[in-house]
Amino acid sequence: MAAVLVSGDQGVQDEVARVGAAAGVEISLAVDIGTALAMRPEVLLLDSGRLRLLPGRGGATAGSGAGTPDVIVVGLAGDAAVWDVAAYSSAARVAVLPAAAGWLAGYLGRRRNNSGGGTVLGVLGSGGAGASTTACWLAAAAVETGASVLLLEADPWGAGLEWALDAGDLQGVRWPDLEGISGSLNPVQLAAGLPALGGFSLLARGPGLLPEDEAVTGAVLDAARSGFELTIVDLGSSTGTEPLLHLCEELLLVVPGRVSGVLGARSLLPRLGSAKPHAVVRGPLGDGLDELLVANALGLPLAGYLPFLRATARSEGSGRVLADAGRPRIRRAAQRILAKVSPAPAGAVT
Repeated sequence: MAAVLVSGDQGVQDEVARVGAAAGVEISLAVDIGTALAMRPEVLLLDSGRLRLLPGRGGATAGSGAGTPDVIVVGLAGDAAVWDVAAYSSAARVAVLPAAAGWLAGYLGRRRNNSGGGTVLGVLGSGGAGASTTACWLAAAAVETGASVLLLEADPWGAGLEWALDAGDLQGVRWPDLEGISGSLNPVQLAAGLPALGGFSLLARGPGLLPEDEAVTGAVLDAARSGFELTIVDLGSSTGTEPLLHLCEELLLVVPGRVSGVLGARSLLPRLGSAKPHAVVRGPLGDGLDELLVANALGLPLAGYLPFLRATARSEGSGRVLADAGRPRIRRAAQRILAKVSPAPAGAVT
């Protein structure tokens, strides 16, 4: 696993070197981002002091697309500007050292052990658009492609995926069972311990709360990447899920196809940081609107349109969401959305 630090600060270099030694990862040093990217790192560590000097800030960081490294801004205690700098870069994570040394060492160690792996797709809702329902339908559609799929609950305020899927009686691991884990999590053991239905595995909130420790959620997501070809994260309609949101490689923003839905989604966009979502528009559509107009009004690429069906509205209110996943219009729409944002495995059904 290749990691590169861009820093001219001896203090930052020393702290990062100690982290690398603890993680068993050799961290190379580069004088600028161009040199660092030429080394093709999987993880790019950016000294907040060096990044602050760059013209255009975010425009000078790692960019996006296949092969783009994970970007982490590193700074020392007392650097009050580190979070501001990170907000203007493509970084999804910040490590203030030495306090975050344990987290960073664990992260690098997990990346070393679980390099590569599957895609993590986040589903975030705006204005009651039905993010959980959409996530469930996408999980069911992804199974048909032949992929191994995990549906992961990350909404602390929703009714819960177990209710939506009528899965409360299934035996297996829930989020509270993972509280307190440290270091890496064995992906085979995680997959074996989870309940399954509809062909996919489920990590639900259960009767407890979601873990607040980012080391726990990070370890679970790393194991999910290694153990499943596709992990779908139900982020609900709350921006209180930022830590998990920023661990997603792809993001869908589910928007009601009405003027009020567009306005609500616009207010949400600034809080997404560096995440660049695709829009999923849910019917019914307001007068004079179509799905492309809604996506264009938000400045987002369109992943697809989910039609309004009276039968699905009744199912959402009675905990039978999965029953509608096989309806032809829902099934086709979900498959088109997945084709936009998640590469299909070999032998996929089209």
